[in-house]
Amino acid sequence: MMEPDENNEELETPAAAETADAEVAVAVEAPVDEDADEDTGTVIRDTDIVFDCPHCGHNLAIDYRGAGLQIECVNCGESVLVPIPDGMKIDDLDIEPGEILKQLFAARRNLQRAEGRIEELELELRGVTMRRDTLRALLESFAIQLEELKELSRNEVKLRDKSSALVTRLAGDIEATIGDAAHGGMLDEDGGDASDAE
Repeated sequence: MMEPDENNEELETPAAAETADAEVAVAVEAPVDEDADEDTGTVIRDTDIVFDCPHCGHNLAIDYRGAGLQIECVNCGESVLVPIPDGMKIDDLDIEPGEILKQLFAARRNLQRAEGRIEELELELRGVTMRRDTLRALLESFAIQLEELKELSRNEVKLRDKSSALVTRLAGDIEATIGDAAHGGMLDEDGGDASDAE
């Protein structure tokens, strides 16, 4: 038998086993001593299995005949497998046929709940997959638009360079034309200097 927790933490009764026989499949609050718990009126016997929920660490206690059963933790609601104490075998349990039937029905109910949860998760997975596909399509669209913007930017740089070269060439041509015109106006028709003609 496991010793009670040194922290004197209370253990609560889950409704997980859903059997009419509360001794078999219902975990209960585990007070430190063997007296009845004032809140729940339950008694922890030497034969009870006392253990912690692996999900939330909450202390639970259940009749030894609940060894190996799946129950719900009263604290977090997660499914918990009741541990089988060292040296004990499932065959060692003195379970009556009626109790086995009750446990079978409880297992079937747990299976139905688990199958329902699986369906919920599959629906959720489909929704997440659809959102992922939509986001992936948007990402691809944005990538295409980004490439188009990059190409436009490269074209703009090329046009700017060509415009700059054209402006430079035109400025040179204009300066040359002005220079030729200014130089040609200073010479008369004889080829002499215009100032000599006066």
